[in-house]
Amino acid sequence: MKLEERAPRSVRINCGTLDMRETTEQVASRILHVNAGTVLVTPETRDFLSMFSNNMGTLIEVPKEVRLKTVMADEILGRDAFSGEPEPFLILNMSNITLEPDVTAEGVEGSWSEIINMGNILYPEHVAGPITNKLTSNMGGLASYRTSAQLINGDVVLDEVYLATLPDGVDLVITGNLRIPEPVPNDALDRKLNTVHVRGDVLCRAGNVRMLRSKYDPGAGTPQTTVVPDDHELVERDLSLTAGSIRSWKGRKIYANGDVTIHDDIDADAMERALDSLVCTGRVLCPEPLSEVFSGTCDTLNTDVAFYEGALWVVETDLTLRQSRLDLIEGAATLYNSGNLTIEEDVDAGQLHDRLAAVYNWGTITCFPDQMSAVEARMVVNEGTMHDAAEGTESNEEEQEEHEEHEEHEDGTLTINAGNYKL
Repeated sequence: MKLEERAPRSVRINCGTLDMRETTEQVASRILHVNAGTVLVTPETRDFLSMFSNNMGTLIEVPKEVRLKTVMADEILGRDAFSGEPEPFLILNMSNITLEPDVTAEGVEGSWSEIINMGNILYPEHVAGPITNKLTSNMGGLASYRTSAQLINGDVVLDEVYLATLPDGVDLVITGNLRIPEPVPNDALDRKLNTVHVRGDVLCRAGNVRMLRSKYDPGAGTPQTTVVPDDHELVERDLSLTAGSIRSWKGRKIYANGDVTIHDDIDADAMERALDSLVCTGRVLCPEPLSEVFSGTCDTLNTDVAFYEGALWVVETDLTLRQSRLDLIEGAATLYNSGNLTIEEDVDAGQLHDRLAAVYNWGTITCFPDQMSAVEARMVVNEGTMHDAAEGTESNEEEQEEHEEHEEHEDGTLTINAGNYKL
């Protein structure tokens, strides 16, 4: 698309990174407004910013003749990435760069002319010198690891089988998360691991946590560590409990990493018989009549629990509420919305108020003003958004613009939406 052929001040640009290093004055005169997280300019094109209105996060000046490499996705670079380049790159990092242990200081020195870091860079300690020397701007994170380390890109599940594959006294660097879902022998942990450097989070059994923490690399800091009691079953998914699903359970102890939904067909006796303990790191939805017995099973002070009345109505995706559906609800219902709920205009606000016992909103609810008042009157938690459907035309146009790369408007203006855009 040739923007110089557009009318003056007729183009809007919404993007993550806007490259203006080769922009001409003629093209700049066609721009009406720019929304950008980062704008790249040269000393020659910097003044063009005054030709249009703009809303930008970071302005970076890069001479036109400099070879620029923009990192927008995770990259893992070994020795080969630092050889064979005729001229060094200026590195603009907006994601995560991991340098493998075989990268040399000479390679970094010769291949990178400058580093502007807005993401994270992980590198072996023997290249710390050239990394810090090349760093001209750091709005992100830098971390080094031991040169002797074994680098694991991604997540690690550490069990007895995995431990057996490791050499004794290894320095382990994990770019993702570390999980020890089942207890492993502490003497094996002590023998196999010298240090552990975890970039993500750690989930560990209680019996292993003291030994594991003693292995955390002191130069890397302490990762967020979740401790699972040894006598609890680990469930790493959302859990939906019905009378049928827990019929054969007796005194189980559950550690749930997802959300737990307890349905209203479970009575207090069944709950007390089935569950001895429940630890949940997500949210728990529990019928109000079970609140007393549930409090003896779960630490409700340190758990995100919502006790609901009547039927449970969970919305996790896109759903339209029609009057006919409301008519079919017997008694009251608790609405738990983490998706996008749209209430049709003909849904009666008074009936909506009567049918809803409580509303928990983490998503988006679109409705008309009277309906909004009814919903808000029943609102217990609102960490999402409420949208007035009477303003829907404008919002729909904005939503359409967000999803289309180029949008022509009736007034002759053009909107460009892109992740990265070269002007």
